Amino acid sequence: MIAVEKISKSFKSPRGAVTVLDGFSCSISDGEFFGIAGKSGAGKSTLLSIIAGLQEPDSGKILIEGTDIFSLNDKDRSSFRNKKIGFVSQEQSFISSLTVMDNVRLPFFLGKKTVQNDSEKNAELLLESLGIKHLADCFPSDLSGGENHRVLIARALMNNPSVILADEPTSSLDREQGESVIQIFRKLADEGKTIVMVSHDESALNSCDKIVHL
Repeated sequence: MIAVEKISKSFKSPRGAVTVLDGFSCSISDGEFFGIAGKSGAGKSTLLSIIAGLQEPDSGKILIEGTDIFSLNDKDRSSFRNKKIGFVSQEQSFISSLTVMDNVRLPFFLGKKTVQNDSEKNAELLLESLGIKHLADCFPSDLSGGENHRVLIARALMNNPSVILADEPTSSLDREQGESVIQIFRKLADEGKTIVMVSHDESALNSCDKIVHL
């Protein structure tokens, strides 16, 4: 369960403070495919970043599996995020000098002090489940947009998190590629993962169990 409790967030601008979230609350059930919709500038990506613990709200709480993430110090919050949350960013945030395999394994390395032998096997299984095992030794620049998004999903799943956050995952994809990515999220939700997706794509949002509009 994710509980978003009275979240407010403002940003400074040359014209003064701009409020993007004003006491917003919602609850997201375990295993739910939850959509966040709204016009550009409505605060969708800001809300997702706050749920991830990457931005602090001006006020309010985020509870994930009963843990108030902003009651944790930076180190503990980062550790909690690495264990519990997988993030599929809007931008394809890869390390270009690393292969697909090593990019997928990055969350494992960040969360462990020593490398275990099964990390590569787990990454191979993820790539296989997403239909891209044959790309393991390729570099991000060698891939298509749809392939890159599948790699992002594999990386998000590397530490077997209970929550997947996705920011506009279909925005740079054609219709077929976008439908394929949404089918992956739908399958993950059906298997018990909690998916929270920001999108302005109505066809993508149609696959969600619940949608809130900002």
